[in-house]
Amino acid sequence: MKRYILLSFCAFIFCTSSAQWSQEWLNSKENEHLLYANGDLMVGNNSGGNLGLSFVYNSKYSVEVGYSAGSNQFVNQVPVLKSGSSSSAENFINPNEMMENYNIMVGRHFNLNSKETIRFIIQGGSGISVMIDELTEQTDNNSGFEKKELLKNRDISFMINSKIDFPITDLFGFSVGQTLIMNHEKRYLTLSVGFIYGIIQNHKRN
Repeated sequence: MKRYILLSFCAFIFCTSSAQWSQEWLNSKENEHLLYANGDLMVGNNSGGNLGLSFVYNSKYSVEVGYSAGSNQFVNQVPVLKSGSSSSAENFINPNEMMENYNIMVGRHFNLNSKETIRFIIQGGSGISVMIDELTEQTDNNSGFEKKELLKNRDISFMINSKIDFPITDLFGFSVGQTLIMNHEKRYLTLSVGFIYGIIQNHKRN
């Protein structure tokens, strides 16, 4: 839970610190390109949060650098029996899987209406996943969970993301979509809801 609170706090600080810069840029420049940050809450078999920074060339072709952190602890709270015998009271193990993902994606933006207030985005790319399995073992002395073990490994991952953006103003909007993260061992599919902040619309002077 602390990871998600920290992730949300970082998103707030990042977007707040860029507010003045974005406003000054819009007031002084003609821009066909977009540059904005996004923060998302992800819900699925690996729930957590996501932060990203996107540059969109000519409001069409994007590059996004992102970081996400998630865990299955919200959907996997039932202990798994280590032994095959149900009469054995020892060695119950409850695995909590946590994953951090660092990625870069390229994509394409499609405007869904003439006012460019709704757009569809499809993007994909590779990254590095850091997977942490926390194993909690219970002994047979009825003293509770006594032993914890952390298993940590890294793997190359591939991410596919599709979402719909709803720019509300020149600087702020919302997004909703889904993300698929795959590596050699597992696949995670999440639904994301969040916000976008920065230069999110064309700003051409007449």
